[in-house]
Amino acid sequence: MIPDAAHQRRFTYLEFSRQMLRGFALEASKDRNTRGFWLSLFGGAVQPYQREALELALALHDERSGHVERVFAPDSKVRHPVIRQILIEDVAGPELLRQQARDAKAPKQERDVAAFVLLSKDLRGGFYRDFLGDLPLMPASVREPGWYGGARSYDPRYNPKLDPPPLARFLASAPLGEGGCPALKATVAQLAQAPQAIGPRLCLAEYFRSNGFDDFEIAWPERGTGLGSSASQFPNRPYARLEVYKAIVGNADATAEQRAWALNRAIRCYAPGGANSCGGTDVPVEQRRAWFQRLKRDYPKSRWAQTLKLYW
Repeated sequence: MIPDAAHQRRFTYLEFSRQMLRGFALEASKDRNTRGFWLSLFGGAVQPYQREALELALALHDERSGHVERVFAPDSKVRHPVIRQILIEDVAGPELLRQQARDAKAPKQERDVAAFVLLSKDLRGGFYRDFLGDLPLMPASVREPGWYGGARSYDPRYNPKLDPPPLARFLASAPLGEGGCPALKATVAQLAQAPQAIGPRLCLAEYFRSNGFDDFEIAWPERGTGLGSSASQFPNRPYARLEVYKAIVGNADATAEQRAWALNRAIRCYAPGGANSCGGTDVPVEQRRAWFQRLKRDYPKSRWAQTLKLYW
């Protein structure tokens, strides 16, 4: 019932609010001209916060209609870096991530985030050959790793810029843990040849533990109905270190060293307070006690038994 007054050179805030409300009504009624209506408002959205509100509405429309790639088209009206980064982190599939990581016209932050998300999800999903093929997308210079919460953790009161992603986690110098593992690339190359190989699986889990990937926030879907809450277009293969350890503990082909290693790490998933930090299906404290007793009984001379003094 609100008249269409989209084509204006300058909206007052009241006029803009009316047209936004009209757009929301078109969205709710699934009108086929909704996207065209949002685009027609940009010419008059010149006062503070009007364009940003409009960009968000258009980005939400494209995400919900399954066309998130439109946000990253060369002629896209959506320019706000936080809006774009949320969609890169939460929704974009592998081909769109590769496109943005390669796009020389995209801002460096956006290219780097696309490369980081792509490589991270390649590893978590077990797409080992893809990971090796995507490694050349790494920029020439990268920042040393630090805590990274993605665009959702952005707060301009403390930092006027989005935090750069810790791409150095994928360098040969990245921490590898305590298992005497080769560099990450070598481990992934072994997994690409034999995805169930026990030693490389333990090494990848050790790499994840040492680089903080258990708390990889952008691996989990956003709740609610806001931006970034639709299903990710990246194939979902959840990764949990605890499940890796369980499988190796029960694998007759594992060596004594490998079983001791897996027992130690499975127990440590519950350090220091008894809460599982490794993902997967929880096990009761009785099971952790049994693991601890088995480690001490069957592998008493291993460093994995000698360095573990208790269970949680």
